[in-house]
Amino acid sequence: MLLLLLLVVVVPCSCAAAKKKTSPNVIFIFADDLGYNDVGYQGSDISTPVLDNLAENGVILDQHYGQPMCAPSRASFISGRYPIHTGFHEANIQQGELWGLDTDEFTVGEMFQHYGYSTHAIGKWHLGWRTWRHTPVMRGFDTFLGFYFCAHDHFSYDCGSLGAYDASQKLERSLRKLQKKVNRQNGLPPWSGIVKNKKVKYFDLRYNYLNSEGQLVDKIRYDLAGQYSSRVFTNHAMETIKNRKPDQPFFLYLSYMNVHAPYQAPDDDLERFTSHMSGYARRKRRNYAAMMSSIDEGVGNITALLKEEGLYDNTLIVFTSDNGANVGYCKTTSYTGENPEGREPGSNFPLRGGKRSVFEGGIRLVSFVHGPGLIRNPGRISSDMVHLVDWYPTFEEIVREYDITHIDPPVTSPKDGISFWRVLKKGLPGKRRSFLININKRGGISCGPTKAFKAIRSGNWKLIVGGGGPPNDWFHPYKETIQSGPLNYYQLYHIKNDPYETTNVAEIYPAMVLQLLHELAELEHTMVPSRKRKKEDLTSRIWNGTVPTPLQPSLSNELMYTGTVWGSIHDVDVIQVVQKP
Repeated sequence: MLLLLLLVVVVPCSCAAAKKKTSPNVIFIFADDLGYNDVGYQGSDISTPVLDNLAENGVILDQHYGQPMCAPSRASFISGRYPIHTGFHEANIQQGELWGLDTDEFTVGEMFQHYGYSTHAIGKWHLGWRTWRHTPVMRGFDTFLGFYFCAHDHFSYDCGSLGAYDASQKLERSLRKLQKKVNRQNGLPPWSGIVKNKKVKYFDLRYNYLNSEGQLVDKIRYDLAGQYSSRVFTNHAMETIKNRKPDQPFFLYLSYMNVHAPYQAPDDDLERFTSHMSGYARRKRRNYAAMMSSIDEGVGNITALLKEEGLYDNTLIVFTSDNGANVGYCKTTSYTGENPEGREPGSNFPLRGGKRSVFEGGIRLVSFVHGPGLIRNPGRISSDMVHLVDWYPTFEEIVREYDITHIDPPVTSPKDGISFWRVLKKGLPGKRRSFLININKRGGISCGPTKAFKAIRSGNWKLIVGGGGPPNDWFHPYKETIQSGPLNYYQLYHIKNDPYETTNVAEIYPAMVLQLLHELAELEHTMVPSRKRKKEDLTSRIWNGTVPTPLQPSLSNELMYTGTVWGSIHDVDVIQVVQKP
């Protein structure tokens, strides 16, 4: 009888322990240039029912921050380190610039691989392609379907001249600029009488993996040209999940290009997703809305598949953006009317500013976490401060909690992130009290801050030194822009009381300004040199007539800022294949 009772007690406990130790799958989803007010649960007129449901039945991260531009945000997430520690603090990687995340950086993909996960990257990379060692499958991902550059056509996967300008192109630009000035003086449209030479187009959509012999296969996917990018990426994510190894957890990094310009959407998506907007929204805003709804539909398809495969309760889904919406882009900020000049379709309103600025509209990100079998008390909003660098240590804590092999953690460079798994899992207060927004000693950001700037958030206080914009106004998708006026050198805002940054209180609280300046000075001592380089002529690096191709490390003799010689890194055995329709 006693033995029977022991069996009754012991067997269920053993099963519960086994269930607890099942390593969760992780899906991290980036939208590109998504406005803070451009999802349904934030009150937007854009239809996102799937994301709304996942967010409202998960944990909404109300104070989730990143960098004001694409590549620095992606570097922060992938490395778990601030841009001042990876050399990404001065600007984006522009097309035609051959620099990227240092190959010495240990990535979040490599961390997952270390603990036995299969890892897959899909969509936008934008962390460098100077050598094959900079590309995703050499940075911690078993497979990659996507593009190396920063932006391209959503159907053709073409991008422009990559910035490889010669003297004749510079002369052509100068003549166009002069002609536009003459046209304005004569009351003519800016482009009247100007014929633009056709730019060379380069194709950038590829599937990468390491074959059984350790060779990097670079399969150029011409066969996917004409298919809409968000559908291609969603479908590949679903195929990856279906073809997974049953006994191996996976990390899926799904980085959509939507809703980044060009603002393109299939006609059927416009009809299905934006018919309710046809009476008041201009075409660009409707295209943008359809792009966002396409992501929503894709996430819905992926979630349905997780349920079909029995993975839903053991999968953590994270959704966020790299930065805020691209507003006030290099054009006038005072506009009214149905088709106002310069108005971009995204909306961070009522937050101030947008992409490229360090105001809240540029760095405060739409974000939520959904994991019904992993998160206690779902359906809540967390106001704990979270930064993109925090995902690396958070994921590592999750993985180690469920790891039954007790693998030692990898040895890496110091991470700036702080795990907030306790916030997600139990609803306990987070440990982050401050974060660096950025330090840029150069300025000169195209369509952004032209002067050096730095900014920090500590508690409820936020200090901006040197301007931090443009854009620095309040942009509404349908109403006239609220202009801010000149920017003071020192700007101090109390974000809890003034989330829209309307009142600079630097003169009222000088002691707080001094305290935050001291914190910035301490961080400034830890900066590494910027990795940003000038654009280069890429014409000698085009394979098969249209495809830009990384170099072998031994063919690049440039020194990395860490002091490592590129040529000392082993070359990669590469097989390039054209996959035609």
